[in-house]
Amino acid sequence: MDVFAKNIFYHEVSVSNYPLFEYQPYESALTSKLVDVVKHEKLDIIHVHYAIPHATAAYMAQQILKSQGIKIPFITTLHGTDITLVGRDESFEPVISFSLNNSSAITAVSESLKQDTYKHFHIQKDIHVIPNFVNLSEYQGEECVEIKEKFAKHGERILVHVSNFRKVKRVEDVMHIFAIVNKQIPSKLLLIGDGPERSKLEKLCRELNLCDHIHFLGKIKKPEKLLKACDLFLLTSEAESF
Repeated sequence: MDVFAKNIFYHEVSVSNYPLFEYQPYESALTSKLVDVVKHEKLDIIHVHYAIPHATAAYMAQQILKSQGIKIPFITTLHGTDITLVGRDESFEPVISFSLNNSSAITAVSESLKQDTYKHFHIQKDIHVIPNFVNLSEYQGEECVEIKEKFAKHGERILVHVSNFRKVKRVEDVMHIFAIVNKQIPSKLLLIGDGPERSKLEKLCRELNLCDHIHFLGKIKKPEKLLKACDLFLLTSEAESF
């Protein structure tokens, strides 16, 4: 957040680096921050995203506040990784089930995620589906000619991928797909985002001899213009099953 936004306030969770601990106690620091914000900002409700670690921290904060005479409900929204990836580790199952069952309400971003949650966890509460969405109005109107001219001067097709370049996003598959497409149809590939896999992707780009056709654009806060100029969006995220 680099601009002023009405009614949006940022409270940073500061984690101390204790030599005693191998890993920083983030969940405890988050719980303390939630207690502090609820008390001093007079919150009516807490809304957390992802079951691990945020729902567990919200539950702990709720119980601490309850002991001080403050009642605060919390809603947990599931997004996928917390259920389909983290949830694969059986050691997390009791924590996830407990945190969700003690949420005041649970929402999921898709019907399939809702069903996966019921299938693999002992959830006794209703899960309300509030789908992720795309605001199509932001992508309507004239194409951005200057972007076409910059990346596809000779009328090539433009493929695009947007992610945080983690392994689960399978961006290497995007590049291999592009290599196949480019042999049949002259094309360019725009990679929007950044993350831990970027150096591997740059190496793969050289190995495939496609660096003249693939553009790493980094993090872009408003990619709408770029997406309007593209012909195909590639999404290859890993879908894990239990």
